[in-house]
This record gives sequence, structure tokens and C-alpha cells, in this order.
Amino acid sequence: MSDAFGQIIIERGLKVPAVVARFHAAGSGRYKGQAEVEAGNALARLIARLAGFPPAGHSIPFEILVEPQGQGHLWRRCFGRSQTLSHLRYDSQSGCAIEGFGPFRFYMDLRLLGETLAVDVSRMEVLGLPLPRWLTPRSAAREFEAVDGEFGFDISASLPLVGMLIRYRGSFPVPGTGIANERAGSLTNS
Repeated sequence: MSDAFGQIIIERGLKVPAVVARFHAAGSGRYKGQAEVEAGNALARLIARLAGFPPAGHSIPFEILVEPQGQGHLWRRCFGRSQTLSHLRYDSQSGCAIEGFGPFRFYMDLRLLGETLAVDVSRMEVLGLPLPRWLTPRSAAREFEAVDGEFGFDISASLPLVGMLIRYRGSFPVPGTGIANERAGSLTNS
């Protein structure tokens, strides 16, 4: 079962790199790599820590565990000893992915930027109440094929009036077949 991003990729026929298609088509798995984490100012670091994100660091062991749960998937991201949990599901009514971190819900849309899958936050809710657009965090999340053929990610979030909350980037291998730079027209072929 594809995760929420995989469902959007299929629905829209997005031609993402094969490694990105394999990751989202798997629907579950444990992946290990390395990550770099950058943090913002003191207020941003406090907010990021309250949300479960790790402190800044270089060459941090990174692990992501994705497993089906309810109508979506539980995503457990481990940065060394720090752990961040979220639940990601596809919302067929809005055609977007919804990721929940505790009482926070982020509505996300996908688009292609060349050979990179961009993830944009379109709106946010807190305890089911929508935030005004000017208070909604900005995201510059990207997924791509890294130079070595691994799944590459570069995720950042900033908050109006606060600035950058966090940025983490790195890569990890995703098992599968095919040539590293092959293109995937749909997840069903990966």
C-alpha cells in the first residue's frame, strides 16, 4: 500500500525519480542513513524541541520507520537519540496529504521542480481549527535522487515572526531494482 505521497504521485502521474517512487510505493519499511540538522534562533529551537525535533548536528545517524496505521502511515524519524513521530494520510476529498504531529495538522501538496519532488504546506490546523495563512509555517521540503542513487531529502520549516525552525537533510538507500537514474512514470511500475 503506497503512502499518502505515493497516492498523489499515482493520481497525478508525476514522473518522479525511481528511488522516490520506490520509497513511497513500499508503504512500510525501515531505512538508515545520515543527516545534518540546522536550528534557528533560541525561540525557534524551543518550538522545534517541543515538537520533538533534534538539536543541530552534523553526520547524525538517521533512521526512518514507516508503518501502516489506520487510514495512513506512522512515520518515526530518529536523529541519533531524538525521535519525531507523525501520522501521514491521503485525503481524497482535498487531494492532498495530511500530516499530524500531536494537535497540529499540516495539509500538503506535491509538485515537480525538474527532477525534485517539492512538498508545500498549503494550510495548518491546531486542534481542528485552521490557522490564518500568515501564521502557517512555510516549508521548503524536497525529495530527490542523491548523487549516489540514494533517496535524498532536504526538509525545512520556518514560522512567520520567528524565522527558520529547523532544517534537516541527508540520504538513505532504498532497496529495489532498476537503474539508479531511471524515471518512474507511476508507482505501479516500480
